[in-house]
Amino acid sequence: MQDKAEPSAALVACGSATDRKKATAALWDPSLIAEAVWRQIGVDPSTLSSDIGGIDRIDGFKRCGGHDHPRIYSVDVWSQVYTVEDFIHKEAGAEFVPVTIAGRHGLWYRPASDRIGDHCNLIFASTLGSFSIEVLRLEPRISVTPGDRAIEVASVVVPLLPR
Repeated sequence: MQDKAEPSAALVACGSATDRKKATAALWDPSLIAEAVWRQIGVDPSTLSSDIGGIDRIDGFKRCGGHDHPRIYSVDVWSQVYTVEDFIHKEAGAEFVPVTIAGRHGLWYRPASDRIGDHCNLIFASTLGSFSIEVLRLEPRISVTPGDRAIEVASVVVPLLPR
């Protein structure tokens, strides 16, 4: 009898709640990033959280992020069952620009909802969906753009992302 292949996490994301829980459980967890790495990218490890909007877990996503001191930028690293194509569809109106960081191809974009240029996302494909690095500028008088800051962060974080 032939073994039945397991569906990918991205495919089960739209299935039953049990399937979504299994897909979420299979995701790489950004909270595994060492405190030394967070310090290297300028995030104070005491500010780290895995909550998503105050909720400890949301099916389809794993997140870890925090901010620097003083609060200038927040940085989030995400692992999600949703594919790069899902994000392109969801962010209709955003311009996606190809980037290569640490030999990994991805896309740079500013969410369509960001009207003043304080937010930058980088997204990279994974075998179970995708990984995102999000940078939000909290202090508008800072001249370093969120895009430049996201590239700095990604140069350290992307080599840690599973292939």
